Amino acid sequence: MDVPFVISDADMKAFSALSGDASPIHMNADIARAAGFDGPVVFGALIVAKISKLLGMDLPGPGGVWAGLKIDFKNPLYVDEAAVLHGEIEHCSEATGMVSLKIRVDAGSRRIATASAETVFTP
Repeated sequence: MDVPFVISDADMKAFSALSGDASPIHMNADIARAAGFDGPVVFGALIVAKISKLLGMDLPGPGGVWAGLKIDFKNPLYVDEAAVLHGEIEHCSEATGMVSLKIRVDAGSRRIATASAETVFTP
């Protein structure tokens, strides 16, 4: 399943206010560029939030509860940059209700992150 998304400046400000994380790499374009980035870098937790939506609403969907997540960030995602979250079920056990997923996030030809997640599905 492919889910396109964009993280906006408003999303970044809301997360910063909620989390208390105001790292200038995420919040200040000049500082981010001085550090070698193309602009403010999206908070990794906002990418994780998109994974949460995928698991909770689609794969496996309502009734799924996270049992684990491993994520590796490969490249930065930038504010207002179009990205695609791709998730696929690798294994599903009806006996235990365990669902294993393979996940990746891409922005154009750049791989932003790879992940694996396990959920327990309780219909």
